[in-house]
Amino acid sequence: MSATVMAPSRPASSPPQVEAAPALSPRRRWRLTALSAVPNLVVFSMLGGVIYIGHHTGWKLPNFSSLLGAASVAPDDWCAEHLVPESNCIECRTDLLPKNKPHGFCLEHGVAECVLHHPELAQVKGVPQLPKYDTVAAISLLARPENNSRNLMHLGRVQLSSATSAAKAGIDVDVVQERPMQDAITANGELMFDPTRVGHLSARVPGAVAKVFKIIGDEVAAGEVLALIDASQVGQAKSQFLQAVVQHKLRKSTVDRLQPLSADGAVPQKSLLEALSALQESEVALIASQQALANLGFNPPERWEGRESRSLADELRFLGLSHGVLASLPEGTKTANLVPIRAPFEGVLIASHVVAGEVVDTAKPLFTISDPRRMWLVLNVRQEDAKRVRRGQSVRFQADKADRTVEGTVSWISPAVDEQTRTVQVRVAVPNDDGALQDKTFGAGRIILRDEPHAMVVPRDAVQSTPDASFVFVRDKNYFDEQSPKFFHVRQVRLGARDEQYVELLAGVLPGEVIASKGSNVLLAQLLRSNLGAGCGCHE
Repeated sequence: MSATVMAPSRPASSPPQVEAAPALSPRRRWRLTALSAVPNLVVFSMLGGVIYIGHHTGWKLPNFSSLLGAASVAPDDWCAEHLVPESNCIECRTDLLPKNKPHGFCLEHGVAECVLHHPELAQVKGVPQLPKYDTVAAISLLARPENNSRNLMHLGRVQLSSATSAAKAGIDVDVVQERPMQDAITANGELMFDPTRVGHLSARVPGAVAKVFKIIGDEVAAGEVLALIDASQVGQAKSQFLQAVVQHKLRKSTVDRLQPLSADGAVPQKSLLEALSALQESEVALIASQQALANLGFNPPERWEGRESRSLADELRFLGLSHGVLASLPEGTKTANLVPIRAPFEGVLIASHVVAGEVVDTAKPLFTISDPRRMWLVLNVRQEDAKRVRRGQSVRFQADKADRTVEGTVSWISPAVDEQTRTVQVRVAVPNDDGALQDKTFGAGRIILRDEPHAMVVPRDAVQSTPDASFVFVRDKNYFDEQSPKFFHVRQVRLGARDEQYVELLAGVLPGEVIASKGSNVLLAQLLRSNLGAGCGCHE
C-alpha cells in the first residue's frame, strides 16, 4: 500500500495570499514617466505659441460682452480716467476745447474765477444778469464758510459721454433763481406779560373786605373798583380833614377880625401875632390831613371854603365812591370807613385772593391785573452773536407746540452778560391785540439781520463741499448743441443764508445759469477720481 501525503489545511479566516508583482527595471520606469509628461508638454507648447503670436500681432482676448454677442467698442478710443471716448475727451485733448485764461482767486468775494467780476465766464446765452444786491456787504455781515485759495479743483471739467448719460447717472438740473432769503440769529426765548403792565394790588390799610366786585377773568377799566375795604383809619383820616377845615376857618376869621382893630390900636399887636401863628398852624394841619387822604387814594375836596361843615361831612363820608357802587352795598355796610381798591390800568384780572368778610392787611396781595395786549419777548442771545443785534431789527418767534409765528422789533439790548449762561438778554415788544399769546410761553426766536428779496439761490443738494472749499457744477451753455461736448464747469461758491430747501450763493454763479442739483455728488465723485488719476492736482 502506498501512503498518501495530505497538505495541511488553512484556517477559514486567513486572507488569500497574493503574489507580489515583479519589480520594474530603471529603464522601463523612465519610459513610463516620459510618456505621462507628453500631454502636458503639448498643452504648454500650444499656449506658448498663442502668446507669442498675440504679442507680435497685437491680438487681445475678447471681452465678456463680445462673447455674449454685444456690439464691440474700439478699446483704443476710451479714456479710462475721464470715462469718455478719448477722441472726444476735452481734458486729455486740450485742442478740442481750450480752457479760458485763469483769472485767479478773488479776495473780495472769496472764490476762484469770480463770475461777478468776469461775467463773460457765465454759462448763459445772451447778456449775463448780475445780482440785484450788494453781495460783499452780505458776505461781511456774518462769518461765512471760506474757500481755500490754493484749491484748484475748479480748473477741472466733468464731461459726459452723451446728453442722455446724465439722466442714466441720476443727475438732475435746476436754474440759479432769485427768491427771498434771510440771515438771522437764532436764540431761545420766553413770552411774558409786559412787567410794566402787571399790577399786584393790596389794601392800603388793614381792614375787612366789605364787598368784592370782580373775579378772575373779568376785564376791567382803568380806575374801576375791584373791592371795598372797611378800615377804621379811613374814617379817622376823613375826620381829621374835617376838623382841620373847621379850625382853619375859625383861625382865619379871627385874623380877619383882629387886623383892622390892631391897625387902630384897639387890640395889642401881640394878639394879632398870636392869631396869625394859630392860622399858620391850622394851614399845616389842613395840608397834613389832605395828604393823609391822598395816601389812601382819595382826592380831597378842593372847594371847602365857604361850605357848611355838614355839607362837607356828607361829601367826605362816601368820598371816591360812585352811586352805582353805593347802590350795590347793603345799608348796614355804608360807612365812612370804606376805601376802594381800583384797577390802575385797563386789563384782565388774572388772580384774586380775597373774599367778602375776610380780614386783610397791607402785606397780602389781593388782586393781580395784567394788560394782555402788550407782551414782552425776552431772547437769550449768545455773547458772540449779541454784537450784531441792533435796536429796530425785526424778530420772528415760533412758540413751542404752536403754529403761530409772532413778530416784533428789538426794543432793548442788555449791557450785561449773564454769568452762568454767558448770554445777553434782548427784549422785543410784541403786540397781542387778540389776546391769543400766553404768558410764560417758551420757543425759539430769529433776529433778522438781513432780509434779501432777490437772493441768488440753488437747491441745497446742488452744493458739494470738500474740507476746504464748496462747489457747484454749472452746465455748459452749449450743452445741447449737436457737435458740442457735454460737460459741466466746476465753480467755487461762497455760501450765504439757507433754509430747509435752498442755499444762497453770494458768489460763484449768476442768475439763469443751469446747475446740477440732484445727483451732483456723482459729478463730484468723478471729479475726485479724475484728480486722483492725474496725481491729485487739487493743490499746488
